[in-house]
Amino acid sequence: MAEPLSSSSQDAPDCPAPAQRVLVTNTHGENLVGLLHHTGSNKVVVLCHGFTASKDDSIIVDLAAALTNQGISVFRFDFSGNGESEGEFQYGNYKKEADDLHSVVSYLHQEKYDVAAIVGHSKGGDVVVLYASIYSDVPMVVNLSGRFYLEKGIEERLGKEFMDQINKEGYIDVTNKSGKVLYRVTKESLMERLNTDMHAASLSISKECRFFTVHGSADEIIPVEDAYEFAKLITNHKLRVIEGANHCYTAHRNELSAAVVEFITSNEWSWTRGGDVGYTGLHRSSPTADRGARSAGWLTMAEPPSSSSQDAPDCPVAAQQRVLVTNTHGENLVGLLHHTGSNKVVVLCHGFTASKDSSIIVDLAAALTSQGISVFRFDFSGNGESKGEFQYGNYRKEADDLHSVVSYLNQEKYDVAAIVGHSKGGDVVVLYASIYDDVPMVVNLSGRFYLEKGIEERLGKEFMDRINKEGYIDVTNKSGKVLYRVTKESLTERLNTDMHAASLSISKECSFFTVHGSADEVIPVEDAYEFAKLIPNHKLHVIEGANHCYTAHRNELSAAVKQLHRGGKVVYRVEQILLK
Repeated sequence: MAEPLSSSSQDAPDCPAPAQRVLVTNTHGENLVGLLHHTGSNKVVVLCHGFTASKDDSIIVDLAAALTNQGISVFRFDFSGNGESEGEFQYGNYKKEADDLHSVVSYLHQEKYDVAAIVGHSKGGDVVVLYASIYSDVPMVVNLSGRFYLEKGIEERLGKEFMDQINKEGYIDVTNKSGKVLYRVTKESLMERLNTDMHAASLSISKECRFFTVHGSADEIIPVEDAYEFAKLITNHKLRVIEGANHCYTAHRNELSAAVVEFITSNEWSWTRGGDVGYTGLHRSSPTADRGARSAGWLTMAEPPSSSSQDAPDCPVAAQQRVLVTNTHGENLVGLLHHTGSNKVVVLCHGFTASKDSSIIVDLAAALTSQGISVFRFDFSGNGESKGEFQYGNYRKEADDLHSVVSYLNQEKYDVAAIVGHSKGGDVVVLYASIYDDVPMVVNLSGRFYLEKGIEERLGKEFMDRINKEGYIDVTNKSGKVLYRVTKESLTERLNTDMHAASLSISKECSFFTVHGSADEVIPVEDAYEFAKLIPNHKLHVIEGANHCYTAHRNELSAAVKQLHRGGKVVYRVEQILLK
């Protein structure tokens, strides 16, 4: 893996902390795939996804971003048989998933991390309840929208006669509207669910464990009454009901993240300056040695079934396939293809020092796949999991990487309907459209027009003198650790990349859309107006109050990218391109 760099640059701070890919072997010998976001603190929070979801579920990614922004390290992983982890997907599986979680916690302890909390959403909420009833090695547990009455919610998915059918056949295949089998419910897995007792588990949780339940008052999947049952039985318990929130907290993500962060950082926990990256770290009275997690190699993905179950549709993106694309330099680019059944695909491009797992990219993938649009998100060379060396400028090479991706998808008989880039990725898609004429639609989210700006804030006022003298500048964090090197060549490449000329070179046949936040603290909204002046077939949408990462405006951003055009000339063409 090309280890991603910390996103502290003034150029484009994408939301999550850098991630290391980690393999953890469970007690069945299966490899569980996880991502460790290490902020410099040895305190780590483990995030657990819900039914048929994965570590890349948008609610999990958003929580990871919120916690790492507070200096708290995070580990998110796929349960066995889900996402990229090995093993066979099973319907019930609560006890095995609790065992998977124990393997993860044990691994982190072995690596000298201190697991401060475990957090689970939906089915993952039940898993953390069950875990806390069996093990007593984690001081805090957070249950987000878990189900108390596990005998409920089955009939809606399997039908009224499900017990008769499963007793007769031994299994029920759950299908989508077109008849495709999503997963099989065996009699054994159904009975495992029915015999998992949340009442008994709740009573078995130690009073020393601080427990937090969060639930939406408008949860359409698991009624809020289930949350009150947990509250009645668990001893050291705090309950928070978020008014108006649905099961996925679609319009209440910020409120959810704030509640979880506040709980984890409260009580007797104290804040001190810690770690080697200058973040505020979470510490207790018995600090342990800090140690980085081991990066792991490639793993074939266990493709997750589509999340259409009434049990817990965790706002996920569609089932994903891990794909390697070789660029023109012979480097493997790592991507995830979310195939909805449509051969129309949108390619998503991340920003500076970010990756395909940036929360803004994952949220956009979820929004598009929910409309039946396939999505491909990938890491540029030298970023995330892709091979190559990270470079500061690199706009032209990243446009070439994107061309390798588009060419690969075309070769695989996909029709690339649009390319979407955030921040530096926005500049890359502009540059791409000025060079190539093979994509009908381009979306630039918060790209920078004036590339000569934003450098001084990061490199200092005398950056040209320094780089002319030394040939490079090392960008460091507060404690002096080098995050990346800016060479004279890479700086010059940035300064010589002309967004004015690129904008003028874009074909009028290309439908172009720019979105920018009016409160963008990294790249001023004025840059968006410059693109609007020069690109021929252009539509501009400014989201009032939105910052660079659209932290409080993700739903509005996703709606804009999905619709793009309501009431405008481009609307008919875009919908024809994406949805026909």
